[in-house]
Amino acid sequence: MPSLGFLGTALAIVAVFGLLVFVHELGHFLLARRAGILAREFAIGFGPKLFSFKPGETLWSVRLLPLGGYVRMAGEDVEGEPLKPGQRVRLERDGDVVRRIHLDAPEGSVVVRSDLERGLRLTVEEGGEERTYPVARDAEIVSGGEAIQIAPWDRQFGSKSLLDRFWVLVAGPLFNLLLAAVLFSLLALLSGVPNPAPVVGQVGPETPAAAAGLRAGDVIRAVNGQPVASWDDLQRAIGESTADALAVDVERDGRDFRAVVRPKRQFFIAQMTNTAQIELLPGDEVTAIDGTPLESVTQAEALLEAAAGRPVRLTVLRDGRPVDVSYDLGKYRLTLGERRIIGIYQERTFSVWAALVDGPKETVLWIGRIFASLGALFQSHHPLDQLGGPVAIFKLTGDAAQRGFSTLLFWTALLSINLGVFNLLPIPALDGGRLLFLAIEAVRGRPIDQAKEGLVHLIGFALLLLFIVLVTWNDIQKLFLG
Repeated sequence: MPSLGFLGTALAIVAVFGLLVFVHELGHFLLARRAGILAREFAIGFGPKLFSFKPGETLWSVRLLPLGGYVRMAGEDVEGEPLKPGQRVRLERDGDVVRRIHLDAPEGSVVVRSDLERGLRLTVEEGGEERTYPVARDAEIVSGGEAIQIAPWDRQFGSKSLLDRFWVLVAGPLFNLLLAAVLFSLLALLSGVPNPAPVVGQVGPETPAAAAGLRAGDVIRAVNGQPVASWDDLQRAIGESTADALAVDVERDGRDFRAVVRPKRQFFIAQMTNTAQIELLPGDEVTAIDGTPLESVTQAEALLEAAAGRPVRLTVLRDGRPVDVSYDLGKYRLTLGERRIIGIYQERTFSVWAALVDGPKETVLWIGRIFASLGALFQSHHPLDQLGGPVAIFKLTGDAAQRGFSTLLFWTALLSINLGVFNLLPIPALDGGRLLFLAIEAVRGRPIDQAKEGLVHLIGFALLLLFIVLVTWNDIQKLFLG
């Protein structure tokens, strides 16, 4: 596959993160609209606005910092009283009904009292007399050239039932999981749904399996006497064997026979710092170090150790062709892994129905794996070393884009699941933190004071930013400082 180049890779990264954030916030937005909550703004990113438009009551904006997004709902956070007694305002009315209230109007009417949530009434003093006007439900308050629509109580987040608020909060993560299922289904539609049985779908030409006489449709029953019941069992048996030759028991057209397969050893980059600067990708197959063909990981480690203090030349296979890449052992750390290849490929089914079923199955499988990883993370002595922040995620997304559309699709699905699961964690400022406050409200029978809850979320957001800074610095150290 030809290289995307810097611009193509950057566009792919922007597209992936834009999609993930948009889908997440779309979940919140649609369920808020369904519940009748006023959504003041739908934002992609944080910080200063790059551009915005307002086709209805919601402002749609794209902001400078691509670190997430938000839907700003009326009443979700504490909103101050916009009108205060003694304040001068200029009113725009349709008959007696107030449509717009302009603040900072030196020659305007004087506010006596206002109720813009329940009664929708505004009393002002005009010419020495008090007059009370009804206020439209969608009236706007204009200040500094910006118009903000008022939110009657029944259009505020806090006015809705616990169930409505639950669905609004959980919809963002849920939409991320649904997106992952759709992407996995699309991937299955393009690449086929793998058959879990140990059936050979294809045999690569000039491979150990081809030399041993294996064919498409063969059913593998055992490897070195070890029974295999699934494709995963088959891969595990091949990977765990240290023998130079594998005794493979095969069933073909109703008869059984044994084939002797001699696996090819393949060495690949398992982990490396700063790979982007020397045009290497995790997973690249390494065939030689300083011109010496590789035969084992132990040999590779010895060759790398012998080259300490000077540049070393790696020969890697790129699009089937050998490419030499030089790098300085003093600046980069390299770990090689080994896999045993026999040249058979899993049987795949190309079916719309099978693809639709496979997407949700893969999503559930990866949710389980992510929770298992989180459990292992909390038991680790150095958890930060195992985490990747924005820099690492951007880089890995770029690597996936370089490897092709299918790889990028798979990686996007994984990111979407991670985003959904992470947001469900009971951490203040995240959706899971707000869900925790809903649970407390359900147990105690009344909500926690909104100002106190807001303070908890503010502290949580500050700690979250600190955490992002720490993992970002960790990324920089691993990727750029070696």
